[in-house]
Amino acid sequence: MQSLNPWPVFLSNLEPFLARSLSIQLILKALTDAFAFVKNLAASPPLKGEHIRKEVETIHHELEHLVLFSVENPIAQQGGLIDKIYFYSDVLIQISQVKEPEIFLIVEEMRKELLIFRSKMLMWKKLSESYPLEEMLQQLLQLTSRLYQSLQAFFQTLVPFLREARSDENVLVCLIENKTALNEDLGPKCIEELLQSFFPAGHDQLRAVIYEGYTRRGFSEFFSKVEPLIDELHWETACKP
Repeated sequence: MQSLNPWPVFLSNLEPFLARSLSIQLILKALTDAFAFVKNLAASPPLKGEHIRKEVETIHHELEHLVLFSVENPIAQQGGLIDKIYFYSDVLIQISQVKEPEIFLIVEEMRKELLIFRSKMLMWKKLSESYPLEEMLQQLLQLTSRLYQSLQAFFQTLVPFLREARSDENVLVCLIENKTALNEDLGPKCIEELLQSFFPAGHDQLRAVIYEGYTRRGFSEFFSKVEPLIDELHWETACKP
């Protein structure tokens, strides 16, 4: 799957360590945004009333936040969150020692489901008088449920790449800064448990890696800003990565 409007690529001479770090951070950002979008879509008011065609068109347009459906204006198009996740996953797997092809299969399956649902919506707009509205609503709820589960499964395929990057202070801080949102979608304390599996010696080990990384690069002051977030972490959890 290629993005119809290619995302900015990294400089060809960028060190693999930095390219991996940026890829993971961009994937995590797109993933949290996708979780939020799917939940909001599932919670949207049901389709009803005399403006039903307009509402269906709105949903159709909203789904483009996940996958870009058209190339009517390729220059202005921004692509979708699923496109972005796939694009940077492709970059990540090329520069990583981890080989996890399932990471692509999950994203491609989400894309296929969105395209199929889009086709059904277009057909419904043409046959709205004979196409049961309840069925469209039910299919929308089923779609959002499957997408949500697929995003959760995607994170599990990302874990080996996160483990490979466990010495990267930027990746670690990205996980810590987004732990509340990620835990909400992946399960209570899952990020804490993931970090515990990376640093079985505890907070001191995690803190040392982040501190060493930032001080080596001359960002000691920034470490002082993220240190309180490290202090808030708790290892006790039953969730397994």
